[in-house]
Amino acid sequence: MNVRKGGATDWEPVRRKDEFCPGDAVRVMAQSRADLLLINETTLRLDQNTEIIFRAPEREKEFWLDVLLGGTYFMSRTPRTFQINTPFVNAGVEGTEFFIGVEKDRALLTVFEGRITAANDAGKVTLHSGQSAVAEAGRAPVLRIEGRPRDAVRWTLFYPVVAATRPGAPLGWQDRAAKLLAVGRVEEAGAEIDEVLKATPGDADALALQAVIAVAQNENGKALDLAKKAVEAAPKSATARIALSYAQQAAFDLEGALSTLEEAVQSEPGNGLARARLSELLLSFGRLDEALGEAKKAAGQNPGIARTQTVLGFAYLAQIKTKDSRAAFEKAIELDQADPLPRLGLGLAMIRDGDVEGGRKEIEIAASLDPNNSLIRSYLGKAYYEEKRDEIAATQFEMAKEFDPNDPTPFFYDAIRKQTRNRPVEALNDMQKAISLNDNRAIYRSRLLLDEDLAARSASLGRIYSDLGFQQLALVEGWKSVNTDPANYSAHRFLADSYSALPRHEIARVSELLQSQLLQPININPIQPSLGQSSL
Repeated sequence: MNVRKGGATDWEPVRRKDEFCPGDAVRVMAQSRADLLLINETTLRLDQNTEIIFRAPEREKEFWLDVLLGGTYFMSRTPRTFQINTPFVNAGVEGTEFFIGVEKDRALLTVFEGRITAANDAGKVTLHSGQSAVAEAGRAPVLRIEGRPRDAVRWTLFYPVVAATRPGAPLGWQDRAAKLLAVGRVEEAGAEIDEVLKATPGDADALALQAVIAVAQNENGKALDLAKKAVEAAPKSATARIALSYAQQAAFDLEGALSTLEEAVQSEPGNGLARARLSELLLSFGRLDEALGEAKKAAGQNPGIARTQTVLGFAYLAQIKTKDSRAAFEKAIELDQADPLPRLGLGLAMIRDGDVEGGRKEIEIAASLDPNNSLIRSYLGKAYYEEKRDEIAATQFEMAKEFDPNDPTPFFYDAIRKQTRNRPVEALNDMQKAISLNDNRAIYRSRLLLDEDLAARSASLGRIYSDLGFQQLALVEGWKSVNTDPANYSAHRFLADSYSALPRHEIARVSELLQSQLLQPININPIQPSLGQSSL
């Protein structure tokens, strides 16, 4: 990525955290991507072979940008006027998420959320969520139907690493394909992999990479088939088993994924990447001490891999060691600036430390690095909710539900949001949906639902039932939860909330509240003041 400062003729390399001014031109070279955070809090993703120019706005509180060539993906949540100009069409933005691609003879626009007005001298058209338009020289922009509009930003997807480059070893086809995937060039990587499979059908590394591509593109059945073939071709290959673990996790078979990774570590004890993946899955089951131990081993074995540092950061974060977690996430970002997970982790750590705005900005960057990731969208919606930006939060939860209907996280957080908005019936529907998806846990969610996710401690299904007047049903659900898992503090909290709505149940409520406080982590959010008990 290069920049040409306003008035200069030479292009200079861009470094992380560089700043730009009106008149500066930025271009992204071949087989590269870039992420920019604009002053109006818009996150801008640039594809390869893209060139833009920052313009001085005509009026205060405006932001102007010229897209000369290439693909641009915008996530804008600003109320300020935002004007984007291209050789074929100009776009007026109103707080939205969209793609603009400029080719030699036309410009393409696709809106994923919100609204933009596309106009040129020949006419204009307004685009809403899910709509696309094309504009050519001398012709008004016209709407066009796209069967899969998000294919326009497939180059933004993140593909997990399944094999680390060996220091000093000559680069092979695996390294070339992995580097192409790292910058979103999936077609070129796929061509490289296909050539290998033509020459060597059943190559385990090639099948493993194909499985990872399928996972990133939400083709979970295909991913599982490819990963199983990779393991059959090379039963002792950690690379094949890491790919299989991603496919199993995408299919919500966490027990199978954990078993696969334990076998991978057993066959290759010195593989830091396999240990890092094992730590991820241990976190998903709430086995925090074991996860931290494996994460430390992984970081010690291969400290130069971003994923080992990322998992170490999450392991620290799960134990509320935010200073250590932030250091690990920062190191992971330095090692791989395209990986969304350290940005997500850093954002969560900042929010945990009280910096909601700073944390939300990091999670917005994470979402731009992997726009189709349901879990990241859920956390982004939760961050907006904490900032009392209800409409934007609701949009993120809906997008998360669309991206992964089997993930309970967005339903769970949306239930909390709706409850606080005095919509208990809708909140109950979402909460029941989240519970029905209990076993479909995404990464970093614990095996022991109701709400082992550290970001969602204040959720209370009992309160929702109480709001609706279903006290008996609340009690039945509370008893069921405690009997199912007596050591789960959330179940006791649930039952305490249920007892609070009943007369002459004070002793039972205090007993359940005491058990909840004894079992809960020390970092728990405070209980509601009306339910507090000072003498415990």
